[in-house]
Amino acid sequence: MSSKLLSIIVPIYNKGQYVEACIESILAQTINDFELILVNDGSKDNSDEKCDNFQKKDDRVTVIHQVNKGVSSARNAGLAIATGTYIGFVDADDVLDAGMYELLINNILKYSADISICGVRRVSPDKIQLYGGNNLVKTFNKDEGITGLFSGEILLSNYDKIYKRETVKDIVFQPALFEDTFYNFEALIASNVTIYDDTIMYNYMMRDNSHSLAAFNQKYMNALILTKRMIDICAEKFPHHLDEAKAFDFNSNMINLNMILTESRTGHRKDYEIVTNNLKSYESFYASAKFVTGRYKYGYSIFRISPWAYNLVLGWYSRYTNSEHLSRKQKLAIQLPLNNND
Repeated sequence: MSSKLLSIIVPIYNKGQYVEACIESILAQTINDFELILVNDGSKDNSDEKCDNFQKKDDRVTVIHQVNKGVSSARNAGLAIATGTYIGFVDADDVLDAGMYELLINNILKYSADISICGVRRVSPDKIQLYGGNNLVKTFNKDEGITGLFSGEILLSNYDKIYKRETVKDIVFQPALFEDTFYNFEALIASNVTIYDDTIMYNYMMRDNSHSLAAFNQKYMNALILTKRMIDICAEKFPHHLDEAKAFDFNSNMINLNMILTESRTGHRKDYEIVTNNLKSYESFYASAKFVTGRYKYGYSIFRISPWAYNLVLGWYSRYTNSEHLSRKQKLAIQLPLNNND
């Protein structure tokens, strides 16, 4: 197989309703020198047939079929056969503007960068949110990139980015909810230059059956394993980023606490105890930490005084703001794959 300029990897699991629009938006890109690797991760609907049909019609498409192992395994399977100088990832129910990869490729070449990023449009049934669209072009060195990830300036997702394959050749996805975040963390550590052009090019489609809308489960707790690993890596190799990593972990624990309380503390007693103990270790840190989200600072201050009072405030805040993070009755959840400060 001859090498391509770009490899685009799409993990697919039961996305038959949406995957055709996704694939068509990729094949309609204004650049043509790419391979599209579709990884059917044990779908039980007709996703596999639709993938095979595209492979028959377009020689840029390669399909991998595997038993269901999860999105990290699917992406890693794609990485294992990718030949592109650059690597991109797309979620199977999203769609791309036609010029997305031309923009990302032009910028990564122009700025001799290792990672190139564009803006995101998040589309839900009742609103559209833009992450970008301000005619901003910004370069980050290694330290600025790591800080940008922790602060939320760089989104936690993979789908708005391409990566120089030589730079990330030793990085694979870890099987946890934070797989996007941790991959980006390791990629930014390996990178010298990241270029961000906030032109809106990627359409992140909010679906009721989206992975990010799943009810609280062990994957959310497993995510804390990766945030702790980020702390350990910073402590060992990047001590000047240690406080940022701790703030990120604190925010992540607060998100888990809110989800547990909103669903049922008694139903998640063990997880509740783990999260509250994690937060307790930050009692001398959180109030003055730069990247701890403001509402989490105030919220934890209330929680320390009275968990009962915090639970009441949490319920009121959820109803008053129609909060995506807290309103479980409306089947909405945290948008960690997009931005933990949202």
